[in-house]
Amino acid sequence: MDYIELTDDNFIAKGNERALYKHPTDENKAIKIKYEDSQKEAKQTKIDINYYKELSKRTSIDWTHIPKYYGEVKTNKGNGFVLELIKDYDGITSKSLAYYMNKFGLDNYTKELAVYKEYFLKNSIIFNHTMLPKNILLRKTSETEAHLVLIDGLGDRVFIQFPNKIPYFARKKINKRWDYFAKVYLTGDKVMEP
Repeated sequence: MDYIELTDDNFIAKGNERALYKHPTDENKAIKIKYEDSQKEAKQTKIDINYYKELSKRTSIDWTHIPKYYGEVKTNKGNGFVLELIKDYDGITSKSLAYYMNKFGLDNYTKELAVYKEYFLKNSIIFNHTMLPKNILLRKTSETEAHLVLIDGLGDRVFIQFPNKIPYFARKKINKRWDYFAKVYLTGDKVMEP
């Protein structure tokens, strides 16, 4: 496993239990690191890594709506894994769907949300209940075009994973979780985050 030295200049953002840093030698990558004292997030990080490894084994994987995965890494800030840094066409780090919904309203993103949902169904990619608007980035691919990218909440926290490998059951779960996501977060113009 590679070792990378990070500084505070590499820091991008932090969530409740993990932090995100820019890769010091590759401007198109980021490193997600769990806080040292967070046992809960150690489990989520393991789920993330295992799911990314599983996706990487597929003969053809469409990475349009999830960050590309580049493996695990050790750093001076803790152990983590390397992902694609999601950026707009102009090189600026993409902002969250929550940011855009609060600024411009939900109706402006119905097309992107429909494409996003279809992506998970078509590719049988599971997301969990931490798929929140703040964990979805709106990547602008031009001045007029954009698509959504899930940066946290990939995979499933259930103990028995086998049904997720069968497309029929995976799609049923995706539809159920999407209905919950839509009911809680896509019902108004403002995003109420937990």
